[in-house]
Amino acid sequence: MPIFLYVVRHGEAEAVQVNDEERQLTELGKQEANKTARWLSTQVSDFDTVVASPYIRAQQTKEIILSQNKATNVITSNQFIPSGIASTAIDELLAYAQSNNKTDQHILCVSHMPLVSYLIGELSGYTPIMATAAVAKLQINLEKWNGQLDTLISPEQILL
Repeated sequence: MPIFLYVVRHGEAEAVQVNDEERQLTELGKQEANKTARWLSTQVSDFDTVVASPYIRAQQTKEIILSQNKATNVITSNQFIPSGIASTAIDELLAYAQSNNKTDQHILCVSHMPLVSYLIGELSGYTPIMATAAVAKLQINLEKWNGQLDTLISPEQILL
């Protein structure tokens, strides 16, 4: 049963402010998210589950992605904030995969650095530094509770 997890870092955001949760995407960040959304639409037609941080910049990135891609189940979770714990976030993501009885699954996670790097690292053994709006595609093995990194691409590399 192939399960694909797409881990996306939000697009470029405004400079750090008093309340980090309220930082919004810049115009460049919106353009980056649009490129990522277009690339994702070449990979998958529908996401079974979308999980995103409640922070505004992650929510904006998620909405841009969903404007070009469909989703069955959309969830906002506090486990995916920048200071989230990777193992707890992975448990949540893989629990969604386990509870879905579909043969093929596509799960999208929209979050922040450093959590996105730690998620990929815990699953695959490789901990990348993610550019804004970059996406990592992993194939998940539920039996082993791990994954294999298939693709790591940033908006600058997307030629769509």
